[in-house]
Amino acid sequence: MYLSQQALDILVAFKTCFGASSYLHPGRYETELPISAATLNRVIDSAVKLIRENEPDFESFSVHDLRRTASTQLHEAGFNSDWIEKRLAHEQRGVRAVYNKAEYAEQRRSMLQAWADMLEGWIGTDPAADGAAHVRSAAGGLSLIA
Repeated sequence: MYLSQQALDILVAFKTCFGASSYLHPGRYETELPISAATLNRVIDSAVKLIRENEPDFESFSVHDLRRTASTQLHEAGFNSDWIEKRLAHEQRGVRAVYNKAEYAEQRRSMLQAWADMLEGWIGTDPAADGAAHVRSAAGGLSLIA
């Protein structure tokens, strides 16, 4: 699995907080059990509820919507569909799947770092930051359409 530096930093923080557990993020009451499958959905629901206090028309969303949003934003930033689909663990079908066994390792690694940099730009201290420009600069000389 390829992770951005920001994602690795989060994992280190989790390990620091939950180091006594064998799970990266243990359950709330029992450190020898993992968090429940519904936990992330409850976190999202709570966040939506808080946002709606100031923005009543804010629409609900799910974990799957986060995946869809990432796919859309990465496509709009010009990243190759094969890299994005591979990252989302979508399997190819048909003849193409028989012949194309590429992992796109370095491309996916660079793409995920650029995506994390874009998100960081959006939530950073500069609210006027251009997320797309941030991706283009973070991608460096990487050919986005391979």
